Amino acid sequence: MNFVYELLRAGTTQANSDSGSEVARKINDNFKNVQNKFTELDKTIQEGVTVNVPIGDATTAGIVKSSDSENMVTIGKDGTMEVVSLNVNKLKQDNGDYIILDGNV
Repeated sequence: MNFVYELLRAGTTQANSDSGSEVARKINDNFKNVQNKFTELDKTIQEGVTVNVPIGDATTAGIVKSSDSENMVTIGKDGTMEVVSLNVNKLKQDNGDYIILDGNV
């Protein structure tokens, strides 16, 4: 924030020091500047703040979208995520490992 403060001069002689009335004026002006800045901030907050959040990807944190489709992820009202359904074609296995599907036939 860019508050504009008028600094007080507190020197050792009358020539390099502010008088009592000058100190009071500067303090009042400084408080007025602070009050004006807070009024400006309050107005900005009441008008709303716009935030631009990108769609997330492998390198950027961002928002995601829920889906009920196969091989997709759904997001619950509590924010938890769950795989909806997973097609066997999406499964991957290492060399030497076997997947045995037993239909109990």
